Amino acid sequence: MKSGMSRWGLAVLLLLGAAPHLTAQSQATTGIIDGRTVDAEGNGIPDVTVDMVNVDTNYTKTVTTDSSGRFRGLLMPLGPYRVLASKEGFYFAQQEGLQVTVGKTVTVTLELKPIREQEALDLYAKLNETQDEAERNEIMESITVTASDYEAVVETARVESSTAISEEAVQGLPNNGRNFLDFSLMTPGATIVQGPDGEEISINGQKGINNNISVDGADFNNPFFGEQRGGQRPAFTFNLDAVQEIVVVSDGAPAEFGRSSSGFINVITKSGTNDFKGSVHTFFKDDSLNAEAENPDGSKQEKFPFEQRQIGFTAGGPFIKDKLFYFVSFDFQDGESTKQQKSDRIEQGVVDYFASIGIPDENGPIVRTDEAQAFLFKLDWNINESHLLTLRLSNTTSQQENGTFDVDSWGRSANAVEDADTRGISGQLNSVISGNLINEFRFQYSREDRPRPYNGPNIAGTDRPLPDTAFDFGSGYRFGMPFFIPVEYHDTRVQLNNNLSIVTGNHLIKIGAELNLTRADQTFLGFANGRWIFSSTEGFLNYAANSNYVECSDGSSSFDGTCPQGASITGPVLFYLQQAGVGDISVREAGTQNIEVFEPAIFIQDKWDVLPNLSIQYGLRWEAQYQPDPITPVDEVFYADFIGRTVNGMEFPSDGTIPSDDQMWQPRLGITWDPSGLGKEVLRFSAGIYYARIPGLAVAGTRSTNGSRGQAVFRSSDFIAPPAYPNLIPAEEIGDPVRPDVTVFDKNFRNPRSTQFTLSYEREIFTDTSAYVKWTLIEGDNQTRFLNLNDALLGSPWSTGLGEDGENGIGNLTVVESGGEARYQSWTVGFNKLMTDNLLIQGNYTYAKDKSHDDNERDPFTFRYARITDLDAEWSYSDRDQRHRVATWLLWQAPYRFDVNLRFNYRSAQPKSITADGEDVGEPSDRINDDGSITARNLGRKDNQFRSLDLRVSKKFDLAERFEFEAVFEVFNLLNSKNLLTPETTSLIFNFDGTVQSGAGNPRQIQLGMKGRW
Repeated sequence: MKSGMSRWGLAVLLLLGAAPHLTAQSQATTGIIDGRTVDAEGNGIPDVTVDMVNVDTNYTKTVTTDSSGRFRGLLMPLGPYRVLASKEGFYFAQQEGLQVTVGKTVTVTLELKPIREQEALDLYAKLNETQDEAERNEIMESITVTASDYEAVVETARVESSTAISEEAVQGLPNNGRNFLDFSLMTPGATIVQGPDGEEISINGQKGINNNISVDGADFNNPFFGEQRGGQRPAFTFNLDAVQEIVVVSDGAPAEFGRSSSGFINVITKSGTNDFKGSVHTFFKDDSLNAEAENPDGSKQEKFPFEQRQIGFTAGGPFIKDKLFYFVSFDFQDGESTKQQKSDRIEQGVVDYFASIGIPDENGPIVRTDEAQAFLFKLDWNINESHLLTLRLSNTTSQQENGTFDVDSWGRSANAVEDADTRGISGQLNSVISGNLINEFRFQYSREDRPRPYNGPNIAGTDRPLPDTAFDFGSGYRFGMPFFIPVEYHDTRVQLNNNLSIVTGNHLIKIGAELNLTRADQTFLGFANGRWIFSSTEGFLNYAANSNYVECSDGSSSFDGTCPQGASITGPVLFYLQQAGVGDISVREAGTQNIEVFEPAIFIQDKWDVLPNLSIQYGLRWEAQYQPDPITPVDEVFYADFIGRTVNGMEFPSDGTIPSDDQMWQPRLGITWDPSGLGKEVLRFSAGIYYARIPGLAVAGTRSTNGSRGQAVFRSSDFIAPPAYPNLIPAEEIGDPVRPDVTVFDKNFRNPRSTQFTLSYEREIFTDTSAYVKWTLIEGDNQTRFLNLNDALLGSPWSTGLGEDGENGIGNLTVVESGGEARYQSWTVGFNKLMTDNLLIQGNYTYAKDKSHDDNERDPFTFRYARITDLDAEWSYSDRDQRHRVATWLLWQAPYRFDVNLRFNYRSAQPKSITADGEDVGEPSDRINDDGSITARNLGRKDNQFRSLDLRVSKKFDLAERFEFEAVFEVFNLLNSKNLLTPETTSLIFNFDGTVQSGAGNPRQIQLGMKGRW
C-alpha cells in the first residue's frame, strides 16, 4: 500500500465507492434549520411548503414537511434567516431573526392558523393579480402570522461539547496580536502551555500536536511540525475582520470528526452579501505606552524600544445580486523591537575575540522585526436552487529577523530569521440531489514555506558560517549554530472530500470519506558547521589561539597537548560535534528528504431522533496514516544484521520500516435528552475513540539518522583531539560510521489514541442565560515516546556485533515507540448569557488533573525518563497539568455609543521536576536518589501561573450616511501581572533543542486603534 500507484488506486476506490467527506467535519462551514409546522394543539401538519431564506443573500431552500410536520434544511450557508410556511387553508406562518452559525442546529416551530376559505381565495387572487411590490408586501403581511424573535439559549439538538465565538466577540473582544487562535482560550478545556518550542494550545490536557485546526473546513495543520500552519511565531494568519465565527469542539465529536485525539478548532471566514460592506483599521503599540515587565527575581526589567503597526481592510458585496458574491481582505503588520542586552552578559574576553574575527559586540542590542501580511479572496456563487459553490484563495507571509531565540543569556549572534509563507486554494460545492439527499464536495491545495535562514557572517573566503554563537551559562560556553539553523523547508497538501447526507424519517444519516496527501520537503544540516563546548572562557581563548592547548586533571594546563605524568586530559573541549555524510553522500544530501504521507478516511453515522426530546447519534470512523518507505533499503541499512536478532533476551525493536497504522477504528456515541421536553434543559452524554496523526518530525530521523546516510562525529580533548577552532574535520578523515547514533521505529508502533467520556447538564436559569456543569475523562494510550534501547543499564546490547570483526555497533539507539499512557479528568462549570439588554457574557471554570508517562511531543533528540529500566516510575503529573483554569468575557454596548468589552484568563502554574530534597532538576537522572529509588517527576510547580485582564473601550461616530468611525483604546494585562516565561529545560550547555523565550512575559501594554465601517 505504500507505492504511489496503490495509494492513488485506493483514493479512486474511496471516491467512487463512498461519498467522501472533507475534513472529517460535515457542517464544518454550514448549519442546520430543523423545525415543525403544527396546529394550535401541537399536532404536526404535513405537506406544508417551507421557504428558508438567507436575508443577506436571498439564498432560498424550499422543502415540504413530512407526515409529522417536520422539515430540515441541511448545509445552510451562515447568516440571518427567515422561515416562511404556507399551505392552502392556513395563514402563512413566519419566523424571523434566526441566526444560522457553523455546526449549529437552529430549532423552530411554526404554528399555522386556519383561514376562512372565501377570505383566502380573495387574498390569494389579489396577490396573484398585483405587480406592485408594496401592495404585495401589504397583502403578505395580512395573511402572515410572524412569531416573535427568539433565540434558545440551550441547544438541545447539539451532541458534542462545542463553544462558538461569535462575530460580535471576534470583532469586540481585546486580542493582543489579532491572532484568531487566541480566541480558543476563552472556551472550556482550551489553554496555553509553555514547552521547549514555545507556547502550545492544549485542549483537555492533550498534546498540542494532536489538535485539528481547519479554516472553512480545510485542514490548516502543518504535516511536519504538527501544529497550525505558520507555527507559533507569525503574528496572525487572517485578518480578524474577515472572521465570521470560531468554533472549538473540545470533546464528544461525532464520527465525522477525525485526525485528532484532542480537540477541533474551526474558523469560518466571511462571505459577500447583497449589500456592499467593508471595513478599514489601523492599530498602534509603542514601548512608551507599556509598563515595565517583572523579572523572575522580582526586579523590574528596563523597557526596550518597541513599535508595532497594523493596517488592513475588508470589502464584500455582489457581483450579481442574489447570485454571485465576493469578499476580500488584507492585513499588514510592521513591528520592531530592540532589546538592549546586559553589558556583562558575555565575558569581555569572548566579546573581544569575536570582534577580532569580524563579529561585533556580542553584548550589543538585538533588533527583532515582526512583519506579516495576510490576504484573502472569497467567491460565493448561487448557481441555481440546487447548487451553491464557494471558492477561497488565501496567502499569508511573515518574517521575523532574529526571531528564533529570545534568551537573555545568549549572544547576539545566536539567532536566525523566522520565515513563513502559506498559500492555498480551497472550494466547496453543495448540491441538492433530491428532497432528502444532499451532497457536499470540497477540495484544497495548499503550500507552506518555512525556511530558517541565517544571515550572520561567514568564514573569510568560504560560504560556511562562522561558529559564532556564544552562550554564557556560569562561565561555560558553546559555539556553533543550533542544529536547526539553517533549514530549508516547504510542504504541500492535496485534499479531496465529499459528504452525503440522507434524511429518512427520524434519521439523519451521513456517509463520507477523505483523501489527504501531504509532502514535506526539507534540507536539515544539523551540526554540519560544527559545535564546540568549552570548559571556560580561558579554555576557549587559549584553544582558539593554539589548538594544542589542553587542561589536565591535576589542574595544570599546557600548549603542547600533553599533561604531567599521572594526570589525564580533561579539557578544554568538553564536547565537539559535527554532522557529516556517509561514504560518498554529502552532508547536504544526507540532510535532504521528502516525507510523503497518505491519509484516507471513511465514516458513517446516524442521528436518530427517538423521541421529540431524545436523540441518539452513533457512528463508526476508519482512518489510516500510510508512512513513507525508508530512503535506504532495509537490507542495505547500517544495522541490517541486527534486524531479527535477539541479544541478552532482547529482540531488535525494528524491522527497518516505518509502520503505517491502518487499523484506526473509532466508534462514537452521543445522547441528548431534554427531560422536560420544553427546550429549557439538556443532558448530554458522549463516548468515543479518537486517533491522532504522527508529525513528520518524528519520522524524519528514522530515514536519515540510520548510520547509512548521515552520521554525527564526536570529539573531545580527552578522547580524540577536535579540529583547530573554527575548522571542521575534513571529509576524507571522517571515514565510515563508528557506533553511530541510530533512530528507528518500533515495529509494533501504533498512532496515539484517546478514549473519551463526557457527561454534562445545561439548564436555562433566566430567559437569556444558561448554566452548565460538565465532567470529562480521557484515557490515552499508544502515546509516542522516545527511548534509548542501547542504554548501559540494558547492557548496551547493540554496541557491538556489526562489521567484519563484530566490534562495530550502535551508539544511542533511539526508538520511537508507543508505550506511553495518559489520563485526564476535569470538572467544568460555566454560564452563557445571550446578547440582551445590550450585554453578552460567558464564563467557565475548569478543575483538572492530568497524568502521563511522557510528555515529549515531537522531540526525537531528548530522553525524558530517569532510568530506562524503570519506565513505570515516570507515571506522574503531566507537563500540561494546570489544576485551575478560568476564562470569562463580556460585551457591553454602553450608553452614548460606547462599547466596553472585557476578557479575563487565568491558568495555574505547570509542574516541574524536583529532587527528593526539593531542588530543581537539571537532568532527569537527578531524580534518582542515593538509595536507587526514583522521585516522581513534576512534583513541584513552576512560577508561570498566568492571569490577564484585558480591556477594550471604543466610541462610534457617524461620519457619513453609511460610514461609521470607531476610536479604539485597548489595554492588555491591565493589572500588570507578572506572567513569567519559564519553559522547562535541561542544562542549556548541552541542550540541543533551543528555547524560544525565557524570563519576563508581556507587561501591561496599551494599543490605540481606529476602525471604519460601511
